[in-house]
Amino acid sequence: MAAHDLLLEIGCEEIPSRLIGGAINQLKEAAAALCAEALLGCDSIDAWGTPRRLTLLVSRLESHQPDRQQKVKGPPRSRAYDSQGQPTEALLGFMRSQGVTPAQVGVETVKDAEYVVALKETAGRPARELLPDLLQRLLKSLSFPRPMYWESKDHRFARPIRWLLALYGTETIPFTFAGITSDRRTYGHRFLSPGPFTADDPIHYFNCLKENGVLLNHNRRREVIRHQLNEAAAACGGEALINDDLLEEIDFLVEYPTAVTGAFDRAYLELPREVLITTMQAHQRYVPVAATGGGNLLPFFIGISNNGLNDRIRKGYEKVLQARLADARFFFDEDRKIPLESYVERLQGVIFQENLGSLDQKRRRLIRLARAIGEKLSLLPGEIERAERAAHLCKADLVTHMVGEFPELQGVMGREYALLAGEPPAVAAAVFEHYLPRFAGDRLPATMEGAIVSLADRIDTLAGCFAAGILPTGSQDPYGLRRQALGLVSILIGRELELAPGFLVEEALEALAPAVELTPSERREVQSSLQEFLNQRLRFVLQEKGLSFDVLEAVLTVSAGPAAELARRAAALQGQLHSAVLAEVATAYNRVANLSRHAQGTAVDPSLFTDPAETGLYRILAEMEPKVAKMLQGQRYLDCLQLFQAMKPGIDRFFDSVLVMAEDEKQRENRLNLLLAVKKLFNNLADFSLLQLSS
Repeated sequence: MAAHDLLLEIGCEEIPSRLIGGAINQLKEAAAALCAEALLGCDSIDAWGTPRRLTLLVSRLESHQPDRQQKVKGPPRSRAYDSQGQPTEALLGFMRSQGVTPAQVGVETVKDAEYVVALKETAGRPARELLPDLLQRLLKSLSFPRPMYWESKDHRFARPIRWLLALYGTETIPFTFAGITSDRRTYGHRFLSPGPFTADDPIHYFNCLKENGVLLNHNRRREVIRHQLNEAAAACGGEALINDDLLEEIDFLVEYPTAVTGAFDRAYLELPREVLITTMQAHQRYVPVAATGGGNLLPFFIGISNNGLNDRIRKGYEKVLQARLADARFFFDEDRKIPLESYVERLQGVIFQENLGSLDQKRRRLIRLARAIGEKLSLLPGEIERAERAAHLCKADLVTHMVGEFPELQGVMGREYALLAGEPPAVAAAVFEHYLPRFAGDRLPATMEGAIVSLADRIDTLAGCFAAGILPTGSQDPYGLRRQALGLVSILIGRELELAPGFLVEEALEALAPAVELTPSERREVQSSLQEFLNQRLRFVLQEKGLSFDVLEAVLTVSAGPAAELARRAAALQGQLHSAVLAEVATAYNRVANLSRHAQGTAVDPSLFTDPAETGLYRILAEMEPKVAKMLQGQRYLDCLQLFQAMKPGIDRFFDSVLVMAEDEKQRENRLNLLLAVKKLFNNLADFSLLQLSS
């Protein structure tokens, strides 16, 4: 079957860089789905993007659908034929509707009933007939946050579409979308070689773009930019500080990248390093240059131009950065006129959340929580005092001039101003680190003080929002509660802190009591829902570390202990999933658990024992309880499993000799309570019934 390349170009006004990567993925996925739906095979599907165009290439798309046979179910056989075996009106009407002859009708059994089935031969259609509709549907399927419409509300896109090119081999595929009819015209670089140009076929299209200032392949374009940045930085005697997120953003801002090296006054190097980097990267999309080996910043930067290289562009880049750095120095100088402590009182005038009071009230809660956490961890008094001091200062930089102008520097400026004010280095570090981790995979606080304040800040926000009824729903999470919870759990596990999430929840709700009035039942409900919310994040973090879902459920179902300890326990169990020890323990546990669910949970009465197997199991239970407690306290999980394994013969003898569900009610209840006591002992480690063990 013949095949040709299908090419689609969507020409737009400049698309925001943050939207292009997602649009490229959508193009590929939607094209693959539509080709499969249309039964048109192909070799590969690729897509690329620039600010002005999205391009799709379906390589060697089949030119014709295959012929196919289709089965259509008709009426039941009992209604299709009369007593003489002649077709009824129901069958004749079905054949007319499907356009089939009696020879194309058969009978098949469907769910124990016989139905008439029509076998229809459907001839495949040429691709050129299908493609206009498929391409129109393809464009309609693309979605963007806050899309625009300009023709009608029926057609929405990231930015207005200005041209459409659609070729199947050498043929134009005509279709209309948003008032634009496709043809074979394309355009070059807006400034360097605008066009228009006519593409004869897909190969000619790619050559045309290359010759007219468009580097279409965004992956190739990104590597060109990286190479240019490294070369330009080396020419300045340093190395480019390339941030991957910034590199991707720059990649989708240009069609033909050209590195432009600029310089700034050395006097600005007196500003904190992060201020310079943030000003260049976040505000101007420039790449800073540092001494080789990641040393001090050099008074150079590199911008990526979409309009070639000339001295006017370089001077323009330098002029804009000069103004931004002058603002930053002014704010820095103004902020330093008073110590960081003086900004704390200004927090009274900043609302944290209308139901939870001001930032000053939050500050007071953080101090209380920092002490409670430090004492729970049995830290030295000096560590607790430094954590409290950091909690006192950690939000003060939010009301400084610098953070007001550069919000990305929250925490960073708090650390700088704390050091300038003579605060201990550990306190200054904790002021910055209490924002860590900022996203999945980000670094954790390096200091204990920073970890404590970060935990306090996160659990205060979580508990406050849950108590105020502000919960994340679906994709909506305006306060970033999922991120806060994920960071909290990551700190507990990554720093191996012996803190149970439940303890943090209780302390946070206690600290919130003056601001949020909750009845006892409401508090229990908030506590339960927040605990489960944290457990969900805990499951996610541990699954990311390779632990299986069933192991995590087995551990989390029976314990609300420290997250780090739960992680170690789950890892120990996972390591035994294929062992004979765990298999025997699970078998014994399941025998016990199946009957113990009928127990009332009262104390076991040894005087009611009538069988030596009862007495034996009771004696084994009494001997094992202190041993298991000791093993778990020392986190000797494998030794604990071996203790449970040693109990299996006694459990087996009990079931072989004793009729648990005896007619005598007292005996029956006593035996069930004995089994329940054994189950509870096993549950100190896990609920073994939830494990998916290999046979």
